[in-house]
Order: sequence, then structure tokens, then C-alpha cells
Amino acid sequence: MNLRPLLRSLLPILIAGLLLAGCATTRPSPTRNGDLAMSVHYVEIVTPDVSGHCAMLAAAQGLTFGDAVADLGGAHVAETAAGTLVGVRAPLAAHEEPIVRVYMTVDDIQAAVAAAEAAGAMTAYPPTRQGDTGMWAIVLREGVQHGFWQR
Repeated sequence: MNLRPLLRSLLPILIAGLLLAGCATTRPSPTRNGDLAMSVHYVEIVTPDVSGHCAMLAAAQGLTFGDAVADLGGAHVAETAAGTLVGVRAPLAAHEEPIVRVYMTVDDIQAAVAAAEAAGAMTAYPPTRQGDTGMWAIVLREGVQHGFWQR
């Protein structure tokens, strides 16, 4: 039996659950990235079933999603108690597949992308200012998408 399709469909839900489960009250100090503590700024969930995923996360995590935010690709966004933003949006192009993409906060997005490239990543989306939300970029390494966000 090929479990790959099942695992692929469950992976975004499992990752989102792990990220949104609320951090344990006894966790080690965060790793430092310059002057900012390394943190998740934004969790982006791309799915053709936006309302279903918003409803599931509202029920399972107690999140309240707002109206679509144009600067975030029409994502409906909620904020966790820890301040992490969670956006659920539909694919922006026919070729865009469902994914959960995590954007880590960085002090200097240009330097973060350059360091990722030096470590073997390929830039999929260069540092881009997105309205008043800050600058973000996406790099790829071994099929995994990593997001960086500079506020």
C-alpha cells in the first residue's frame, strides 16, 4: 500500500498542529539571531479549502481568523497567543500546490538569503517588501521551502 499520498495530505495538518500547539512552559531559551530571538513570524497554509482549514484550526487551536489580507495573497490571518501569525490562503496560481510554509524572523533578510545560498539553498522568491507587513523571501533546499521575514 502506498502511504505517500496519505502522508502528504496529513503533513500540513501535523506541522501546523506542532507549531500551533502552544509552546511548553518549560522550554530552553531561544537561539539568538543577531538582536532578535529566533522565532516563527508567520505560518502560511496554502490550500484550495481555505474555509475548511480555518474552521479546523479555529476548533482545534481556538484561533480566530479575520478577513482576507491582500498583502498576504488573500490569506485569512489569525494570531496565536505567542504572537505568531497564521495565514490560510488559496493557491495563487494553477501550479501552486498545498503546502505549509514557515517564515522565521531575521534581522537582515538580504544576509539571511545570501547565507542560505552559500549553504546550498536556491532562492525561489527574493527578498520582497510586502505592503506594511515587512520583507519576506523563500529559499529551497532539497525540496524543502524555508521562509525568512524581516519586520
